Amino acid sequence: MSPIRRSLLFVPASAEARVQKASSLNADAVVLDLEDGVAASAKESARRFLVERLPDLEFGDTERIVRVNRVGSADHFKDIAALPYGSFEGLLIPKVESPAQVLEVAAVLDEREAKAGLKRGTIRLLLTLETPRGMLNALAIADASDRCSALFFGAGDYSVATGCSLTPQALAWPRATIVAAAAAAGCEAIDTPYFDVRDADGTYNDALLSRDHGFGGKGVFHPLQIEPVHRALSPTAKQVEKAHRVLAAFSEMGARGEGIAIVDGELIAIDLLPQMERVIRRDAQAKRMRMRADLSIPSTKETAP
Repeated sequence: MSPIRRSLLFVPASAEARVQKASSLNADAVVLDLEDGVAASAKESARRFLVERLPDLEFGDTERIVRVNRVGSADHFKDIAALPYGSFEGLLIPKVESPAQVLEVAAVLDEREAKAGLKRGTIRLLLTLETPRGMLNALAIADASDRCSALFFGAGDYSVATGCSLTPQALAWPRATIVAAAAAAGCEAIDTPYFDVRDADGTYNDALLSRDHGFGGKGVFHPLQIEPVHRALSPTAKQVEKAHRVLAAFSEMGARGEGIAIVDGELIAIDLLPQMERVIRRDAQAKRMRMRADLSIPSTKETAP
């Protein structure tokens, strides 16, 4: 079962203070970036920092994901060889264009997990689609490995490659393609970040658009974006109440061998159950992270990371 990832906070692994601060923020996942967020001259020191410090950093319920460099690059091989396996839960692979690239990474992870004494499949893969070829191969990429936990949309590079604008209309097709491919493969769909990081209203509205497309999560570049993204992508109290009523109704109907329930005057088919269960899981995650914030998280109205 995939973890709940409403927000993925990107932090350059070369910015040591920001990484340490990110470990105490309220994001569902922190992406420790070794790719675009790190200058070529700083990649080696960023890798060294993760090797030396990541095992000792406490992230609580926040998922730890490392974005490595693209498959086939010299830095990709260095990343994979150096990472402290057992200290993170996922790899975000950029610029994926073919199933063969996914299989290559999965095979290496089999070896690395075995060497580290980890159960096979411990490291999840989040695959970034941000090129035209990658988008056109979306389903084959998502189906390539049982490690695939999510498809992530990289709108910035996609717009550069295609010449399209970063508008809802221009991004409607790639967004729909990723959501459909992820749903077909049984993994999560995570939307591109909103690029105006200090526009909370814009972030919220873009996250609502993500939700309407079917995305379960969204990348964020700044702590100020976490709250509006969570607000948009967390179920409302009414949705949670209905989910509980639907599950209760089907529990009663199941005992009678029936597959249709009536809730709030509506006929509800049994294939709606996974969606209702996910609503309840997302609500539990939201409550858990709010409790953590109330207990110990500093205000995100700061300027870093």
